Amino acid sequence: MGIDPIRYKPWSGERTSTRDRVFIIAKTFFRQKLKSKLLLAFLMLGVILVFVFPIIFNAMIPHDTLDARTMAFQMSDRLFFMFTILLAALICSDSIAEDLRSNSFVLYFSKAIKAESYLAGKMGGTILTLSLFCFIPPILMAIVLMGTQSGSSYDASLGVLGRTIIASIVATLFFIPFSVLISSLTTRRSYAAVGTFMAFFVLTIISAIFTDIDPNWKLIDPGNVLTIFYDSLYGFGIPSNVNIGLFSAMFIGFIFIPLTLLYLRISMKAVGK
Repeated sequence: MGIDPIRYKPWSGERTSTRDRVFIIAKTFFRQKLKSKLLLAFLMLGVILVFVFPIIFNAMIPHDTLDARTMAFQMSDRLFFMFTILLAALICSDSIAEDLRSNSFVLYFSKAIKAESYLAGKMGGTILTLSLFCFIPPILMAIVLMGTQSGSSYDASLGVLGRTIIASIVATLFFIPFSVLISSLTTRRSYAAVGTFMAFFVLTIISAIFTDIDPNWKLIDPGNVLTIFYDSLYGFGIPSNVNIGLFSAMFIGFIFIPLTLLYLRISMKAVGK
């Protein structure tokens, strides 16, 4: 009896597109996060403390229109800032660290997927999750206050609503690149979570210490950078003692420097370095 050689037949199915792969990564991450009881507990607590009470209070106060100052104050609230950092640390801590720990990182890149597609999927999942706190509640607050206004003109209110949408997008995106970068540097999610929170906390302390020497030191604190951005967005301008060029550099740097380092990190890990 002769030996029957193994014959491989080419697969005749249709390959999934890069967009579909990115969507699957993001959807899987988002669903996994919604199963975390700890995350859901902090999410619910944050929504109640940061948004529910202010919505009820401001809705009961007579107002002719949706006030830009009210929304600027809400977005600049330190409690909102602290919960955003805490949730970003919890959400992003295992975004890449868990893949490195379980060696599933290798499986991702054994397929026809590039570093940018992998990052798009992971960051898409983190953005979707964090938007449950940073995007949806502020928009709901603006809509509720518009619905309870006594004035009949909605032109000014719609303008504030549009600014609130932009502010909510920035609030959602601002901390994610750095948080995911920290996750890519360790295989322990606990280290990534603590490292993310402590990094922002240390920057806040440094800013508070040196601001009396030079007001521009306040830009070391990402919370101050966001507050200045919100005030400018809602039409209240930038403080006269703050350098506009330095503010712009810090605002862009907080987002794009970690994002660039993250891309380089993932690209190197993808080729085994």
